[in-house]
Amino acid sequence: MTTTITLKDEVAQIVERQVAEGHYPDAESAVTAALMLLEDAVMNWDDVDSNAVRRMIEDSDAEGGEIPFGEVARRLAAKGKAPQR
Repeated sequence: MTTTITLKDEVAQIVERQVAEGHYPDAESAVTAALMLLEDAVMNWDDVDSNAVRRMIEDSDAEGGEIPFGEVARRLAAKGKAPQR
């Protein structure tokens, strides 16, 4: 799915500055990072099952790869361990 958005000038300048400073390779990556932070901000960390997180990390290590933070948050939410508000 592709969604096109229009940013106000001041927000677009922030995105452009972040890309120009080399923090992100492109505008899409910068906006994606901002949205992930927004999603993280609404997560209720009190309900996170630390054992489930450890198991996910162990599974990822066993597979020789990484599980992106957003995926971990989605998996926990799906199991009802970290409800999103």
